[in-house]
Amino acid sequence: MMFLLYDFIFFIYALIYLPCLLLTKRGYAGFTMRLGNFDQSIKDQIAVKPNIWLHAVSVGEVMVLDGFIDQLKKGYPGYQIIATVTTKTGYELACHRLKDKALIIPSPIDFSFVAAAFVNLIKPKVYIAVETEIWPNLYSQLFHHKIPIMVINGRISDNSFGRYKAIRFLLKGVLNQVSVWCMQSQRDAGKIMDLGAESSRVKVTGNIKFDDLPIISDTAAIKLSKDHLWWVAGSTHPGEDEIILDVYGKIVKDNPNWRLVIAPRHIERAVRIKELVANAGAKDVIVVDTIGQLRSLYAQASLVFVGKSLCVGGGHNVIEPAFYGKAIIVGPRCANFRDIIACFKDGNAITQVDDAQGFEKAVNELCAEPVKRERLGHAARQVIAANQGATKRSLEYLSGYLK
Repeated sequence: MMFLLYDFIFFIYALIYLPCLLLTKRGYAGFTMRLGNFDQSIKDQIAVKPNIWLHAVSVGEVMVLDGFIDQLKKGYPGYQIIATVTTKTGYELACHRLKDKALIIPSPIDFSFVAAAFVNLIKPKVYIAVETEIWPNLYSQLFHHKIPIMVINGRISDNSFGRYKAIRFLLKGVLNQVSVWCMQSQRDAGKIMDLGAESSRVKVTGNIKFDDLPIISDTAAIKLSKDHLWWVAGSTHPGEDEIILDVYGKIVKDNPNWRLVIAPRHIERAVRIKELVANAGAKDVIVVDTIGQLRSLYAQASLVFVGKSLCVGGGHNVIEPAFYGKAIIVGPRCANFRDIIACFKDGNAITQVDDAQGFEKAVNELCAEPVKRERLGHAARQVIAANQGATKRSLEYLSGYLK
């Protein structure tokens, strides 16, 4: 009966979701696999070795998998890694970054018959989801086949918690089909237990994003001139680009050695941002229109703004620019990364502003004060070093399910 209920819910969801995909052009090659339609070549590749199934929704989760897979393959070389990814941008990044580490396929849409098709084909020894993914039909299929389910780097945003809480009566049984919840913080652990997960299944392991970030070599696809200082605005969202361009236009008058890079979160917005640049009459601005460049750009920056924090709520990951010892600015709306931002604020390693006016003031000060930029960057590296180890702790829990 419960399967029928979940299938009905996902049927209604699909009626809305699939037309939106077509209209926004977010479908991608191989998308029909999300309904369990596999080519024989994919079936043959999956059957080569025993499998570990990893799942990531989008870009941020794929980046977590990058280093985690490296450690997983070192510890368990006899297994093949299957990575499923949901969004178009996440799938494209995974195909680019993980192609030599894992077999990449689209994730299943959570109908019971699709979930059964994936489980029966992959036959994983363990299923590992990045961050907090709750797929009732898939989890029930895995549980029925006695396949351990593990969540790593688990977190629950305030918005997601509210939605999950509304259907808590449906979730409790599903949550306790998960063998272990490796959560980023005590707050995240508390949320998943409030939703019904048994405390014995919930562990606080920290944030994997603090671990094992590789240093970029000189082979970066976009090389920024060393004759200038570069302000990289990463993962920007609508409304933020206009503010950034306005501030840059003022800054560059007094600081002519500065240049700007805007890397939108969704690259399909690059055309619109180029129009904004032209309309603003801004010079020496690079607009990034390909994925997978942001990490190397952060490595070359002198100042970083991390988007989805000024005009759109939620925030994005600040750990990557911090790893490279950069001075970082964020806006007030970082609810999805509250605990991470708190770590950096406690270490005096980040500048968080309240509004556009505060943003302009902070950028102006940091562009003019190299000593302050250096001090923030040094403190950011110290925060990274103090918070590493989540990958190791997560793998220790995984060892109980793999030999």
